[in-house]
Amino acid sequence: MTGKEGLITALIDLTNSLVEIYLANVIKPFLVLHEKFYKALNASLRALLDENAQSIPAWFTANFITYARTAFVIPCVLLIANGYTVLPALIILGTDFGDFLDGVVARFWVDRKEIEAVGANVEDVSNKDKPELKESWSVAHRSKSYGGFIDAVCDKAFVIPCWIAFMASIPDSTHLKILQYIVLWSLILTEISSGSIRFRAYYSTNGVPAPSVKGLDFSTSAVKADHIGKAKQTFEMFGSAFFILAPFRYLGLLLLAAAVPLAYESVRRKVKRRVIYVSGDVNKLDHNVLKFWKQAKGLGSKLIVGISSDDKDAVANASACESVDFVVANAPTEISKAFLDKMGVDYVLSSSTVAKISISQDLASHNCCLEMVDESTCTLVGSEKTEKSD
Repeated sequence: MTGKEGLITALIDLTNSLVEIYLANVIKPFLVLHEKFYKALNASLRALLDENAQSIPAWFTANFITYARTAFVIPCVLLIANGYTVLPALIILGTDFGDFLDGVVARFWVDRKEIEAVGANVEDVSNKDKPELKESWSVAHRSKSYGGFIDAVCDKAFVIPCWIAFMASIPDSTHLKILQYIVLWSLILTEISSGSIRFRAYYSTNGVPAPSVKGLDFSTSAVKADHIGKAKQTFEMFGSAFFILAPFRYLGLLLLAAAVPLAYESVRRKVKRRVIYVSGDVNKLDHNVLKFWKQAKGLGSKLIVGISSDDKDAVANASACESVDFVVANAPTEISKAFLDKMGVDYVLSSSTVAKISISQDLASHNCCLEMVDESTCTLVGSEKTEKSD
């Protein structure tokens, strides 16, 4: 590593450390209040929807709300460009409320469809033995995750043009003018980066959602928003609304500046390199194995499959799978920390029903071994023992 590369790495590590301190000491207490407020608001809105369930039109969906609130970017930018402040601020706050409302409406329709399906005759005898068109894993998963994907993209499609309009309307006589440009450009660049990552994640999906991870702070998806993303959205929207109101400009600037580390952290988590290792010693390469490998790939950026022999067919079959990046022939039957370090592996994923991995005693203590407990959940090996001892 050259001196310049070492300096860049040191600066990145320092930035990450400062962001972690900021998250732990500033954002964590805010998130507690944030969750309580929106939980109460969610309960109130959901009760209102349930009370009027029969009168809610079928077109009033989460995607409709998402598209509608995004369309307001046009009048909002035009108003800002023409010197208006109060009305654009109200539009921004209304759009932020719409971002929350579409999630409530989405859950309402999911529950509504489940209720309507109860008692229905799912199997149509008349269609028995007739040709039936079924979606592939990729098409089905992309369809299910479309709502979350388009919601995040539309958030950026609204705020980025607004921030560009803000920069054109900053008075020359204002204090901290350069700082305002720095904050706005920082948010614009990070949100563009985040949006690009979401596009790539959505259109390069393996067709199977990554399992949720228990016992470890482990971000499993680049498409769904986490708590940090929600807090970032709140700071950005309220900060933008206050920023264009002259008496509250510096309060808005403070909120927008508070969103910058969150935007950085959101991008950092999405691009973090994570190599997953699974066993390729299986009796039969069927859809269960393919699904397991796809889930493993969803947990990280690269997937390595280890085969404890040099069987050409086994190696070729694993190499032919789209979700597999590398195959290790003659892999050890018992995985050690030294082997993982040599291969550059961050986590080992094992499944007792598909591909069990034997690990050395010293490896379990390094918090890098994951075990599938069901089709959609995996846990950190040893986490249950730790929880009980605590």
